[in-house]
Amino acid sequence: MHAKRIRTACFGVLLALVSIAGCAASRSDFVVALPNGYQIIRGKTSEPMIIKKGGRTVVPGPVASYTVIRDVVVGQVQATPADQKPPASGDKPSAGDKTGYFVLNTRTGEVGKNLSESEYNERLKALNIPPAPELSPPVLPK
Repeated sequence: MHAKRIRTACFGVLLALVSIAGCAASRSDFVVALPNGYQIIRGKTSEPMIIKKGGRTVVPGPVASYTVIRDVVVGQVQATPADQKPPASGDKPSAGDKTGYFVLNTRTGEVGKNLSESEYNERLKALNIPPAPELSPPVLPK
């Protein structure tokens, strides 16, 4: 009976230590692994960006949505205030405006950034990827 209490107490202490260690980890320790050594991480401004393992920024972001198709990562980068053009007269600025699409071939390292929708679809076609793949936002804890 006494050994069972000691075992339970030890398990509780171990669980508490693991929880504390998990809370102490910085957010930069969490990444989304992509093919061939690429990763999605949170940058200094907490915006998701794509880097090559080792730190070289490939898509500065903020990455609004993406998907992986074989060795290719495709997605959309959201506008930042510096990227947004002033609205035309009578138009309201939209926080959801997009600056463009990106296509990253992780096998070759070739990347196209700030692509228009037509340029994006041309690159997808050249890579034998159907147009308009479903994109999802990156999931990174805050």
